[in-house]
Amino acid sequence: MDGERAARLRGLLVRRLITMTRAADEHFTLLHLFLLPPAPGETRFLLYEVIEPVDPSIPVRQVVEAVREELAATGDPRLVSGGDTRWQRVDPGLRGHYAGTGARFTPPNSDSAGTTILRMADGTAVVVTLDADGEPAVLQTSQPVVLGEAVYPAIRHMPVTEELPFVLVDTCARLLWEAGETPPRFRPFG
Repeated sequence: MDGERAARLRGLLVRRLITMTRAADEHFTLLHLFLLPPAPGETRFLLYEVIEPVDPSIPVRQVVEAVREELAATGDPRLVSGGDTRWQRVDPGLRGHYAGTGARFTPPNSDSAGTTILRMADGTAVVVTLDADGEPAVLQTSQPVVLGEAVYPAIRHMPVTEELPFVLVDTCARLLWEAGETPPRFRPFG
């Protein structure tokens, strides 16, 4: 995939993050994005999100370990016990390709409509913060992203990627990439 097409695909994922962040009602969630190829005779791809339950009241190290155990047991975040099952309406055959893992959080008593961080399957790190009106106030990405016709250039060093929320996200993404050695749906794209 050439650079422009990869940037446009990243833009589709970012657009989905913005839409879903606007609709979120939780203060903290772990999410996984999947790209569903078109059905035979169709041309449209579908992007859907799976929410994996986490307990934000426990320390991040314990959250990481709990998530690691759940993903190791199932090999697929869609099959984690107690997880979001809405994906079954659009992808009952588990045909979706893994597109990335993220965390969404809304600080209590904040002017923000929420922040979502994501590690895409191609390794791109993204941070999107929405203002009170649900519009992007911050959009940082480690690889170029085309959103509509606007090009968001790469920020080569994103210090946030070493901070705690990304530790959880990167651990999940790494587990899914490692599991992806067998099922092709978890192989990085790009």
